[in-house]
Amino acid sequence: MHPLQSTIRRALVRQKAQMRRFARNARASVAVEMAFVLPIFAAMAFLTWDAGTVYTQYNRAVSNLYSIGDIITTRTQDLTCNQLDAISELVYESYAHGNWARRVRAGEDFPANGALDFRFRATMMRVETRPNGRIRGRTEWEYRRHQSQARDPGRLINIPNELQIDGMRYLHLEGFFHLAPSFNYLGIFDLNPRDNRNDGLFRVDQYFPLRYVPNVDLVEETGDEFDTKCKG
Repeated sequence: MHPLQSTIRRALVRQKAQMRRFARNARASVAVEMAFVLPIFAAMAFLTWDAGTVYTQYNRAVSNLYSIGDIITTRTQDLTCNQLDAISELVYESYAHGNWARRVRAGEDFPANGALDFRFRATMMRVETRPNGRIRGRTEWEYRRHQSQARDPGRLINIPNELQIDGMRYLHLEGFFHLAPSFNYLGIFDLNPRDNRNDGLFRVDQYFPLRYVPNVDLVEETGDEFDTKCKG
């Protein structure tokens, strides 16, 4: 073999060996980088997805609470406590079964004082101008699926300025609910509420004018007496 050809051959062999070593080093560096970067991207993707689940829960909770006000204010006849119970429990079942992030699924967990993650109170009021010139809402009846007792009829309550129209009747709905991220199941932290806990609590405060009917009164029926959760 010609000496020049031999020299060229050895140079090509060395170059090939160097390229192999470079490829091995490059693959190793990529593996190290991925070991650092991949968990970060995975965590960001998971948290983004979980934020979407929380947002969906929030919209479902607000929508279900609003539906209570919509159902009551579109009634064409007077209501009883038993009917309000049926409306409330139907709405709660819809919320609980659609909330996949709850650790405890819906069942018999919506007693008279409401579920820990879903409570509300509905107050029917009539706006009136007081002798001192102030405008207040006078309670006509109140129904609660909440820890506190329903207020007696006749109690005066403050109302927003834009609703201070003498003689108007409104249903005031106050809702309270908690949200639980789906990684609640992993035990990272627990947003499931307890009786003495307020973190993670969201509120809904909405007034519903009556529609289609001039009156929605609360009436008693046999076996359905007004009690701590229902007064009219």
